[in-house]
Amino acid sequence: MARIVTGVEINRQGIQAVEIAVFLKKQVQLLRYIEEPIEGDVLSPDGLSLFFAEHGLSKEEVVAAVPGDLLITREISVPFRERSKIEKILPYEMEPLVPFPIDELDLGYRILRQEQGRSELLVYALPKSILDQRTQLFEAAQVPLRMISVSSLSAANTLLHTGVIPQEGEGLHLHVTSDFSILSLYRQGKLSHFTRIQWSNQHYFDKIQEVTGLERPILAERLAVATHEEAAEIKEPLSEVASALSGQIQRSLQPLLLTPPGRLPNELYVTGAAPGLHLLTPLLAARLSKQVEIANPLPHFEHSLKPGLACHGIHAPLGMALMQGGRDAIACTYRKKKTSFVARVLESKRELRYALFIGVFLLLGLLADFTVGIQAKEHQYSRVEAEMRRVFDETFPGVKIERNILEQYKLLVAQLKKQNEIFENVFGEKPSPLEILLEITTRIPAEIQLVINNFSLDDRSVRFVGWTESFNSVNRIEQELRKSDLLATVKVSNAKVGKKPDQVNFQMTITFDD
Repeated sequence: MARIVTGVEINRQGIQAVEIAVFLKKQVQLLRYIEEPIEGDVLSPDGLSLFFAEHGLSKEEVVAAVPGDLLITREISVPFRERSKIEKILPYEMEPLVPFPIDELDLGYRILRQEQGRSELLVYALPKSILDQRTQLFEAAQVPLRMISVSSLSAANTLLHTGVIPQEGEGLHLHVTSDFSILSLYRQGKLSHFTRIQWSNQHYFDKIQEVTGLERPILAERLAVATHEEAAEIKEPLSEVASALSGQIQRSLQPLLLTPPGRLPNELYVTGAAPGLHLLTPLLAARLSKQVEIANPLPHFEHSLKPGLACHGIHAPLGMALMQGGRDAIACTYRKKKTSFVARVLESKRELRYALFIGVFLLLGLLADFTVGIQAKEHQYSRVEAEMRRVFDETFPGVKIERNILEQYKLLVAQLKKQNEIFENVFGEKPSPLEILLEITTRIPAEIQLVINNFSLDDRSVRFVGWTESFNSVNRIEQELRKSDLLATVKVSNAKVGKKPDQVNFQMTITFDD
């Protein structure tokens, strides 16, 4: 049974939504991608509600994002490994590092590494006012929101999840929005650089519109299917735009060249919702001397979507959905609500049917286990009872079992014990052979090496022949045994060096009956 997760991206250019199905083993299938322009550049709660209703989008698990222009990232170290302690001390550690009052920020963090009782953290901070606006929009539209992410980091999550930016390598990422762009650097799957660039797809699209003379809706359609000749005509006037963007990128990355490792990746991946963005990438590649491309995530997932959609903003909403679906390489989320199995059961009829199926299956399993257990115990009881009968018959031959075997066994043993007490009162108590052997083994020092080659025991004495490592050891054994009250006499004879110089052979006779 699959969970349906919906990622929603809202910006001045429009609204995009992705629906994915997440199966039990976290396998992902892309179900739908929907994109619509926004009239007046602002989306109202009614407009958001209508967007969900018209397209029948699932509200089971919805994830949205906010722009990343005010996102603050800091790398800090704390002397704890426990998450509870980290969360308590985090506001105090961040307060002197941010340009806002700490109580006006929502904090999130990712553990980069932990060693020797310390944790290295990458902390994300956003003004609560921005998150409040996004939360209130979805609440007013009656669309339950599971969590809020950041658009550029969500797009990077798609690139990291699909392996475009390798987890063990590094890559540059440029996320283009309507009003600005975010440039970030990832090393070993971790965010190492994050900066805002004053360049937006609004200026880019306006320039293309000026060159072509086409209206916005028509222009977007034509750019998606532009021929090679048409693209060549548009590229020349875009050189100015490419120069401006490449200059800002180079200035942003210049400080990184002065810090270890002092080099930058040769790949730059561009994401964004601007139609025709693919026309800019070859011009940007020439100016930056890097490989610049718009990565297409569709080949990495089972889907039935059109391939051209990858250039129109599918990265960010897809990354949001992947975060909620358990495929989170970035771990930057805010106001995340718990999505436990019980919560999903209460909210979804489909999950309720699944839960009932699991419950019935578990109940049948418990009943089967109980039945097998009862049969096994009955078999074990029959086997024990048969063994008790055998031991009883061997111990008391000729005695008929008239009642419970164990109770009759106890009664007969008690009678024998009473008879033995009478015998001991008449003839005196004698130690048993087991008691004699226990006394001998207890008295011999544990550190002495003793090997017995021949041993005999009768009702009056113990005799054994063996060897130890020295004459001194033989004397110690004899002295310790003579201290016993149970042993009458201890006599050593034939003590001599054996074939090996470290072996002294001897014979010992011990009597325990005067």
